[in-house]
Amino acid sequence: MRVQAIAPPPLERGDVIGIVAPAGQISDLQRFQRGIAILAEMGFEPRFPREMWPGTGYLADSDKMRAREFHEIFADTEIKGVMAARGGYGCLRTLGHLNFPLLRQAPKALVGFSDITLLLNQAALQVNMISFHGPVVTSLSDSSNESLERLYNCLTGNWQRSVAPAKLEVLRGEQNTEGRLFGGNLCSIMTFLGTPYDFDWQNCIVLLEDIGEPLYRIDRMLTQLALAGKFSQAAGIILGDFTLSSDQDTLEKMRYTEYVWQRVLELTAGSGIPVWGNFPSGHCQENITLPVGAHAVMDSGRGELSFS
Repeated sequence: MRVQAIAPPPLERGDVIGIVAPAGQISDLQRFQRGIAILAEMGFEPRFPREMWPGTGYLADSDKMRAREFHEIFADTEIKGVMAARGGYGCLRTLGHLNFPLLRQAPKALVGFSDITLLLNQAALQVNMISFHGPVVTSLSDSSNESLERLYNCLTGNWQRSVAPAKLEVLRGEQNTEGRLFGGNLCSIMTFLGTPYDFDWQNCIVLLEDIGEPLYRIDRMLTQLALAGKFSQAAGIILGDFTLSSDQDTLEKMRYTEYVWQRVLELTAGSGIPVWGNFPSGHCQENITLPVGAHAVMDSGRGELSFS
């Protein structure tokens, strides 16, 4: 049975976007400031703590304080949208402190990727709220015009517009497949396994992307997902950007990416589900914002992903 998810109210020009730091500490203040300026240029009012975040090692703040910030920003009626300052690591440590039903009481557009993947998926799973896998504040200055336009459209209520990437590779798939969209950063998704926050991939379309991981680690994570029965449950797999480092030349990146694609095809051979590669999502300039928790359709014939 199809689940009708709760869509956050669309933002309007002049609306306040609250900036949260549920994971890592800000390491590059200039990139953060440039991202804030881009949100302002879009017509929004970005709001963040005057004293910024104190930092506790590699985290923006203590677990309880990061959870408290999350609660306060969703309870604030002046704030209409919520965006993560950056990814990194830390969301997993906050899950036990978070009151997700609060999000249902005051649904707002929640945006981020990388480690923020954990919050996006749990928002959809625990309170059935659509959130957005898209840029964080510190990645906005590197985002392509297409990425920024898509982010603006999603924030202002036009997230149902379909996406048909020009360089998409349909690795396998002839007929349409549909299901709820979940996923995001591969390494982050792996941390759900064996915890109370894990979830079935049954009839789901799952996005996976990652950066900075040697191929043997990618292989290990994908193989573990297969052994856990995840790939046999999924309706379809979408592979976003996979890059080892910014120093990779074109040929190295191509070989790296193709190995990831081939390993996923091997692990999903039994089910024969559609697999797409080269989808513009993840740690790349064209990080196209996608509605996590929404109903999605993979049209392999047209190379188009649509939502409702």
